[in-house]
Amino acid sequence: MDYMIAKIDPKKGDCRLGALKKVPNVHQLHFGYSRAADFPPDAEFQMDEDFPKALTLTDVLDNDTQLLVVSAKLCKLLEAIPGALFQNEIYPVRIINHKGREEKAPYRILHQVNHPRCLDENKSVGTRFDEEHFQFMSKMVLDETRIDPKLMLFRVAQFPNVPIVRRELAAKLKAERPTGISFHEIEGYRFL
Repeated sequence: MDYMIAKIDPKKGDCRLGALKKVPNVHQLHFGYSRAADFPPDAEFQMDEDFPKALTLTDVLDNDTQLLVVSAKLCKLLEAIPGALFQNEIYPVRIINHKGREEKAPYRILHQVNHPRCLDENKSVGTRFDEEHFQFMSKMVLDETRIDPKLMLFRVAQFPNVPIVRRELAAKLKAERPTGISFHEIEGYRFL
């Protein structure tokens, strides 16, 4: 398979964020709606109060909204890889620490706006949220013929909970050793 799962993977002490704030209709981000025209400049995440000692700012930050919140460094790396951000939008976002202050390190949301209907629903196993979407998945099988070959980072329409990354992009990113993210084979992946 040419694709892998990009898992937000915080370690002990790594910053964890709550939900995205100051963004109306934030649920639209889960389903690939473009917000480039109206994304608010004061959008922010606050560090999760359940993890008061989790302060390390990694390249990808865990968050309750399940978005890809990435450091400026990682964003710049992705921008330098031809085609890596095809059908992705970049929104600036503030990180507010436990003391209520904005962190100086700049972060961005990488928003996947192309959600191809590429899940092979006959071979995949999961619990449905509604007729169109799965809430939980225990086995994911993609039909790669339904994926635009230019897409390198996207989410699956029927299960947008996890980012999918093309294997070649995952290899380039792994070589740079970004923190807070890991890449896994789709076959046999344990969705939690």
